[in-house]
Amino acid sequence: MACSFRGARSPSCSLEIQWWYIKNHWQDKPAHLTNNIATMEEMSEDSTKISVVKVVGSNISHKLRLSSVKASDEGTYECRVIDNSGAVAQHHRVRAYLQVNSQESHDVRLQEARQWRRGSHQTSHAGSRRGDEEETGWQPQSL
Repeated sequence: MACSFRGARSPSCSLEIQWWYIKNHWQDKPAHLTNNIATMEEMSEDSTKISVVKVVGSNISHKLRLSSVKASDEGTYECRVIDNSGAVAQHHRVRAYLQVNSQESHDVRLQEARQWRRGSHQTSHAGSRRGDEEETGWQPQSL
């Protein structure tokens, strides 16, 4: 996941970018919470700080890389940028929800795709029947 911020201030401002994992579910939050300014009180949710990067300048970016993702990693990830250049720090944040599909579900989709390519699986859409010669645009993707 990538996060970047471009400030409108002079190049000598102090910026900090933080990645957080938030335990509360994404659907419980209103949509207007992305790309806004928030106070520290609003940000004191049940969350875990993952990483922090500090720079002096007007631009900052950082990529959060997750490997060996498991079902327990599913949830809301938040990028917070703190602009310390003014008298009062400004907080900007954006959220993304990571959905993890199980390997079992992936294996079933892969098996269905193999059957489709062998011609043993036919599907009807909107009253029209697909034959063996028709191709589908769906291909199995490895995770």
